[in-house]
Amino acid sequence: MKVQATQIPAPDEIEAEWRRRAGRPGLARVMRASQPAELAEATTIRTRQLVTHHLRSLGPIRSALEIGCGMGRITPAIAAQAGAVTAIDMTPRMLELARAACAHLPGVEFRQAAVQRLPWRDKRFDVAVCVWVLMHVLDDDEIAWACRAISGAARHLVLVEYEHADIPVGRYSRLRDLDDYLALLPGSRLVERHELTYGGDRSFAALIALEDRR
Repeated sequence: MKVQATQIPAPDEIEAEWRRRAGRPGLARVMRASQPAELAEATTIRTRQLVTHHLRSLGPIRSALEIGCGMGRITPAIAAQAGAVTAIDMTPRMLELARAACAHLPGVEFRQAAVQRLPWRDKRFDVAVCVWVLMHVLDDDEIAWACRAISGAARHLVLVEYEHADIPVGRYSRLRDLDDYLALLPGSRLVERHELTYGGDRSFAALIALEDRR
């Protein structure tokens, strides 16, 4: 069941919402606050495994871009497979938490940025990793800009997103199918897909090849 946002919050309201979420405890900062902590932890472990599987299938990775790193829960899995990782998030408090959690990792740089406006024009990463981020880009034009930016910034994309929710998602989320994202990502080709099911929600974890069509 898809439940879409009926009224898109203003940009400053969205920023305020993520500042509020950054103040929650533990994984509730980046997952449904209503989910039991044990389910959130188990889901995070499985998500890391799927991300690692897709990254390993690419062979040696010199550079990776993590889009929407949040509190840094997926960053170590990416860093274990890539020579260098640039991790971005739009929320300063999330970046503080991620830097603290990943201070022991070499080759990881954190920057404040939004996916719709990636700051790179002449650099292309081997892979971008985007876990439950694009569902929070609500506006149709904004998601189109974001997908074009990703296609221009990376040669491959590991994308994890909700596609089904038994409990309706809130006004800061929008469910889309994998085919919706493939249609929005210029020059995209699906390489591999897995499903991630938990607590009545279902997500896909996809490896997508991208052509640079900037």
